[in-house]
Amino acid sequence: MSGKPAPQLKGARAEWIRFAPADDAGSQAAMMANLRPVLWRSVLLGGCALILAFVLQAVWRDASYAGEAVLLLLPALAAWIAGLVLFPGRALLFHVELDDAGLLLRRHARRLPGWDKTVRLELAQLQRLDVVTYGGALQVYRTAAPLARVELLLHTRLADCPLIRVVGLHLPVPQRWSLCQIKEELSRRCRLAGIPVNETFGPLSQQSEAIRARWPQA
Repeated sequence: MSGKPAPQLKGARAEWIRFAPADDAGSQAAMMANLRPVLWRSVLLGGCALILAFVLQAVWRDASYAGEAVLLLLPALAAWIAGLVLFPGRALLFHVELDDAGLLLRRHARRLPGWDKTVRLELAQLQRLDVVTYGGALQVYRTAAPLARVELLLHTRLADCPLIRVVGLHLPVPQRWSLCQIKEELSRRCRLAGIPVNETFGPLSQQSEAIRARWPQA
């Protein structure tokens, strides 16, 4: 029994996806509610790193207290494992994926409540596409050229998500698309389908938080 293989998703990492104005308030509340365990995790892992550095320098210098210092490794290792398992990290994940059916927007945050949401947006459900490109005066990951941020405003026919906003860094990553590549391909498909596309330029060196601050609140 033969069937058509599923299309390969082309995914990009975004910095923020907002499906509705209330998303920002709910996401911020979830972050603040989980800020204390995230802080404890950082403090605990930082302390374990200091203990490890202390033990290594004692062994390297063959200090008289090197034997006693090595005994600290076991409780430090146990505390390190406990910090990784018991305390959540701020693992915020936002994905934009493009295939033959349209856009797949996924927003995940591990162990943070109220952030898990996925929306499938077909091209026929898109009324208008607004693209704002911010100048690339931001140097990240030692790239050959400064990186730019891209903002997508997806005006849809979905009742619960009439305007979806996506902001992300133009970060080329192996085995993934950049948000700029998805913007180019999505703009091309929209023009072929007769969907209006409006492209503008924003100010240089615009941070993600500054872009989101301009979005209308609920």
